Amino acid sequence: RATVHDEEGATQAALAGQDVWVAVSSLPDGIAAVRAAQEAGAIPRALLDPALCVDAHDVELSAAELSDAGAEAILLTVDAAMDEDDLRDVAEAAFNMDVLGLPVQSRLGLSVAPQSGVDAYRLMKFAHKDLGMLHFMSCLAGKQAPKPSELLKALGVRPADAAFGNMYLAEHVPDAA
Repeated sequence: RATVHDEEGATQAALAGQDVWVAVSSLPDGIAAVRAAQEAGAIPRALLDPALCVDAHDVELSAAELSDAGAEAILLTVDAAMDEDDLRDVAEAAFNMDVLGLPVQSRLGLSVAPQSGVDAYRLMKFAHKDLGMLHFMSCLAGKQAPKPSELLKALGVRPADAAFGNMYLAEHVPDAA
């Protein structure tokens, strides 16, 4: 997996056969990087900077433009303490956009960094159950995002059958990341 910020990085990662995540801090640059990755044969995904995830109009515009550029998934990066009503306002504004291909509701997801004293799972559970979001950022070490198994548990998804004999899931290996 490659996280890129510009057209050149997106093209190189796509040509190398990597999954391309475009870190979007500037909408015009993000759109150009998504297009470049798609033109090079990748299925790009976009991770919006927190500054682009506050205002409903900004999210609406970003989701529409990135969807039309070819982003398969668009993850909103939000603070774990964000109010559920604010998340609903932002997401529903984006859901109403008419875009090429899959609807925005099938593309929009959430990235919430874990914070001490704040329940990040509360917001993710709300996004999944009430807003129908399907895409969530996870981290095997649980440092940049919740661990996959903890996220699935919080979302009410049954754990995967991990009976692999001598093989173990990477998240159970100390210091996996």
